[in-house]
Amino acid sequence: MSVKTMGFGFAGVLLLALTGCAGGDTTDATPTASPTASAPVSAAATPTPTATPDAAAESSPVLTDADLAGIFTELQFVPDEFDNTGGMIDSIYPGLTTSDVTCLTPFGVGWELDLDSTGVEFGTSNDRSMTAVVASVGDADDASILVGDSADALVRCETGTDLFVMQSQPVQTEVETFDAELTGADQTVAFRVTGDVGGTPFTLVGMTARVGGNVVALVGWDPTTNESYVPMASQMFVDEL
Repeated sequence: MSVKTMGFGFAGVLLLALTGCAGGDTTDATPTASPTASAPVSAAATPTPTATPDAAAESSPVLTDADLAGIFTELQFVPDEFDNTGGMIDSIYPGLTTSDVTCLTPFGVGWELDLDSTGVEFGTSNDRSMTAVVASVGDADDASILVGDSADALVRCETGTDLFVMQSQPVQTEVETFDAELTGADQTVAFRVTGDVGGTPFTLVGMTARVGGNVVALVGWDPTTNESYVPMASQMFVDEL
């Protein structure tokens, strides 16, 4: 899966952000506690993930660390590169600070803390244009909560400039959700983020998808590839899960 890479420096300028949550003192994006999503406070409707009627029937065995690492390697993502998901995000978006780390839930940030007894793998694509986090929960109902948390965060953190700062520059963002057509996925949430940081525009595309008791969160920053490669890579993870 080779794609045109625009360079690490440009990735740092592009910045990620989902904003609109209540502002406050910023903290480093690396989580120090398990993030949990609260009820929506925005007037906007929460995106409803597509779900099958009987989620419990979709439970599946928990994948081992070796299983997950193998999937990442096969799909040209690098496993076991970072100590935590916050470190992975900081490697792509250096200098990012936030006052509410739960708004990074659609990126899979904090899943390894929430699910410390469950298989979780995370890493960047070989060309560093995308990040991916996979949680193998086993139980479909529990896995569905992760998808719901992502949908909730997209509403709570929909728009604004108070939540994220990148190298002392406020980040302005707008978030929109869209229908993701992923064959074999039991639930999906997809989003686009457009915005500006320090006068430089950026775009992000992301998808969270559940297959039985497994969930993948995948986000791409490169505007030349993310519209096509995020859906394609998400489908490849779904096929493997």
